[in-house]
Amino acid sequence: MTACKFESTLYATENPTKYAAWEPKIEAYNKELVDQCLAFDKEFYEKCSKVLPTAEEFDSKALKALDYLPKLLTPEELKIVNEYDLKTLLEKQKTKELSSVAITKAYIKAAIISHFTTNSIMQFLIPEALKKAEELDQLPKGELIGAFHGIPISAKEQMNYKGKVTTASYVQYLDSVAAESSVTIQILEKQGAIIHCRTSQPQTIMHLDTWNNITGRTRNPLNTKNSPGGSSGGCSADVGSHSSVLGLSSDIGGSTRAPAAFANLYGIRPTTKRISLMNGLSGGKGQESIVAIQGPITRSIDELDYFMDNYLNKGEPCTYDPNLVPLPWRQTDVIEKKVLKIGVLYTDNLVTPSPAVTRAIKETVEKLKQGFSAEDKEDLTFEFIDLKPYWYKEEQMKDIYNTNVTLYTVDGNKVQLDMLRESGEPILPLTRHFLEFGGGDEHSIYDNKMYNYQRDSLKVDMLESFYKKLDLDFILSPTYVCPAETAANSLYWGYTSFWNLLDYPNVVFPTGVYQDVEKDVFPKNQPFLENQYEKMVWFNDEGKVRYNPKDYENCPVGLQLTGKRFCDEDVVACVKKIEKILKVGRR
Repeated sequence: MTACKFESTLYATENPTKYAAWEPKIEAYNKELVDQCLAFDKEFYEKCSKVLPTAEEFDSKALKALDYLPKLLTPEELKIVNEYDLKTLLEKQKTKELSSVAITKAYIKAAIISHFTTNSIMQFLIPEALKKAEELDQLPKGELIGAFHGIPISAKEQMNYKGKVTTASYVQYLDSVAAESSVTIQILEKQGAIIHCRTSQPQTIMHLDTWNNITGRTRNPLNTKNSPGGSSGGCSADVGSHSSVLGLSSDIGGSTRAPAAFANLYGIRPTTKRISLMNGLSGGKGQESIVAIQGPITRSIDELDYFMDNYLNKGEPCTYDPNLVPLPWRQTDVIEKKVLKIGVLYTDNLVTPSPAVTRAIKETVEKLKQGFSAEDKEDLTFEFIDLKPYWYKEEQMKDIYNTNVTLYTVDGNKVQLDMLRESGEPILPLTRHFLEFGGGDEHSIYDNKMYNYQRDSLKVDMLESFYKKLDLDFILSPTYVCPAETAANSLYWGYTSFWNLLDYPNVVFPTGVYQDVEKDVFPKNQPFLENQYEKMVWFNDEGKVRYNPKDYENCPVGLQLTGKRFCDEDVVACVKKIEKILKVGRR
């Protein structure tokens, strides 16, 4: 665990004396993580301790979590966590070729490795997982209780699990035991899912990185020096380490999409009110201007599609949660079109993407223009429109982004500060960054209404000016300004939070493009913009460009595809076609 310290100038809620009283509880919480591992398999845990590098080495070196699986798992366990997708695992349980217990144990071992390598796990549920697996194995051959029978799934820790502490990474909730599991966990467990671990999120759950005062910093599974994204960075690190078949994440400003992109995975931000948020803990309670969503992070687009289909159509979340829209996961006809028209956004006119991101967009567009191979037998082509002449100008984007970030803190951070005050915990740098959105000032109800009016006007304009006037089916854009960001430096939310403001659905997908130290350099005469956000991202305090290509070495670039509201299925279907051409496949 990375220790957190108080800065010389304390934030209003910080209190070192108060915090000292909570430190034994933090130690006990982390000891429980270790104790569960030892109780499960002491020999395996001790082997991990000997074989794996130290936390300090993982923090300081660009190491890959997956490199350590072959050193610690048996050949059969490796096949389970590396090779068998969700449907294969179901089939092998159906024929009794694999037991639920064997699958669960393999993924628990992988999760322990992930805990050492990426620090992705906030809480293990090992006894509960094994008990559930044993019960499933008592069923007759060929019988499965549901769509997720015996499938190890992780859940972001802010989602309640009945009888377990839910902190949402706020220290003052270390004693808070959930009376009921989240609705989404209830639905999945009813369909046979095995929740074997809960994954980390940052302090306040409002960073595009993952760092908190309870378990410390979470690392990227592809480059442990770098960020796994946030706030669902524990989820991306976990799934990217192959320690869960899929992970349950949430997103209010990019919290599913940035982690998916940073870890070379697939993630969806569905239209709001399709997946339940009930029975969880966050500082966003009562937030109606920008509403959070939940969704899966997966290793393949097929597994993402499978989750959405079975969660909505068989799980029937509307029978649990009255806040949801009763909209099933539908068969889409968009891919039956002969031509799909995609608008390409190379830059949002506020912060310039890094060379690797721009290269990924160009290479993706070029490959899609070339189309499918003959053996694919696809009668579909892509047409592209560069959105540069049509997109909102710099001054407009400043206003939009200001509205966007202000709506996160429109109450003057009262709710968030209340959730931090009791423990007196240190305020982390990216928490300070978030709390200062929009100046951190409390706004009137009138102000909030005006911001909402601007939001709703923009939502209509997006439909009229882009999807109708330009006849677009989708918009392709960056997910973040660069590949997996360096630790604690994910400062700009614009490429993802713009779509949260408008509530348009996105899917993030891998491109097969990785940072290339030689190729991905800014030209010496790069025409950077003069606005505060460009300077915040790309310039240091001395006014010099801080970008160093080596900081992102071997980090992946994921892009996001956006469709019309409540047409989430169309976006997923299109990404399936894109993946076919890019040949990125299951990660």
